[in-house]
Amino acid sequence: MSLSWFPRRAARLALLSAVAQCAVLFAVPAQAADAEKPQGKPPTPAAMAARKADAAHYAACMARIDVNAKDAFDDADSWVALGGGTPAKHCAAAALLKMGFATEAATRLQDMAQQGHQDDDVSAGLLEQAARAWADAKNWDNANGAISAAIRLTPKNAALWLSRARIRARAQNYGLAVDDATEALKLAPKSVEARVVRGSAYRFLDALDLALQDLDAAVKGAPADPAARLERGIVHRLLKQANAARADWAAALAALPEDSPMAEDVRRNIELLEFPEPAAESPAAPAKP
Repeated sequence: MSLSWFPRRAARLALLSAVAQCAVLFAVPAQAADAEKPQGKPPTPAAMAARKADAAHYAACMARIDVNAKDAFDDADSWVALGGGTPAKHCAAAALLKMGFATEAATRLQDMAQQGHQDDDVSAGLLEQAARAWADAKNWDNANGAISAAIRLTPKNAALWLSRARIRARAQNYGLAVDDATEALKLAPKSVEARVVRGSAYRFLDALDLALQDLDAAVKGAPADPAARLERGIVHRLLKQANAARADWAAALAALPEDSPMAEDVRRNIELLEFPEPAAESPAAPAKP
């Protein structure tokens, strides 16, 4: 089997996705919850000022993770001690994940999700982040349990089915990854990412015809998508279609920063095309008596 792009790329993107989701998890649901509450006394100016200060503190804490994760954790930990609540705990967990403490981060995220102080969308988002952290720790049972719990809370969320497909692919459960990517496509038929994930899983199952169907559809939907181009190039290489593979990888490199991890994957596959690894020799037949 050739080099797979998505298990390693998914690990690299886990923290970035957690940070990107933070506004959805805490800011937007909080506003929606306020709108659904019975109309009573409006918040006092002091309460509004405290809310804005917490939002600013949370944004600054999350932004600091990429600069100095240890400082971000220390800040968040102190904030938790002062009653910072869910945003403070989330920043602390994200910082731990960035520092490489995936098991501790996963435990904290899952505990937050199970506290029951938020709506289902927020709990599902926290469980999904916990699942990715468990996957980073290679604790596949806990990862599957957390993401499956998230899906049970919000079964119409295509992103959760796709996340479980990625996690199962990382655990080399490619058949289950195909099933989950298929469910994601039922909910989001135009999802290029789901096509790429399913196509890559099909490749690992040696179903190259099905892989190519998905990847052709992905490239048609997003011609410049580097992940689709990388993966389709791999399938072309396995099908001995060298010119098609080169064309896909040239398109991928044109869309990627030169020093990006995915560009490294592209160049590695180009090397495999130009300089194939020697096949293992068959053992010598036993001498006839």
